[in-house]
Amino acid sequence: MSLHLHGVVRALHRLPDGSPFRMVALEDLAVVVSDRPDGLALTEQEAVAQLAALCALLPGGPVLPLRIGTTAVDEAAARTAVLALGPPALRHHLDQLDGMAELHVRLAFDEDTALRAVYEKRTFTGRRTDTLAEGELIAREIVAWRRKEAEALLAPVSAVARSTALLPAPEHTVELRAYLLPLDQIEAVRAAVAAFTDVTATCTGPLPAYNFLDLKQQQTRPSSRWGW
Repeated sequence: MSLHLHGVVRALHRLPDGSPFRMVALEDLAVVVSDRPDGLALTEQEAVAQLAALCALLPGGPVLPLRIGTTAVDEAAARTAVLALGPPALRHHLDQLDGMAELHVRLAFDEDTALRAVYEKRTFTGRRTDTLAEGELIAREIVAWRRKEAEALLAPVSAVARSTALLPAPEHTVELRAYLLPLDQIEAVRAAVAAFTDVTATCTGPLPAYNFLDLKQQQTRPSSRWGW
């Protein structure tokens, strides 16, 4: 049996009732862990469930998430992993994230609307022989148009956010951003985004601050369905 390491919190962090986690303390810090059979592959369904459980920790205080799938052979190794990250830096991050959480906003623009906006600029003649090059140019123009539209729509969100991060978008017409927001502003931002018209807008979160940390274990972020 090994340990799955999920995140670093303060030692006095209260786990919610029914949580699948327990804490391994190291002075005033603790690493949130769960037991895991050796050699068992992490399924996507299990990863989603563990992410949801990690998000449930946020009301109890800041959480520094570790990369999904991080393991240790025992509690001593878990403490060593925390020490390797640097307790002073961890304390600093926890202080900086007090009362904050990450929220993802996804804007999906209508493709026909985007194409009309691009062609109205009269950049394309329709007589080019290099269709591949023209297609790439159109795609770049759509991204530029989408970004400008998103900037205008999301200006009120940016105004209350401490930080913003652009996330990789799966399509030319999709804008995906992460915001570091005060927890008491999350519901107001959700309501504002839900009121957007002429664009399909969704929010995901509140999440631990995956995109606003520089922990050693997160310098190279894996690609995943969640964008971190």
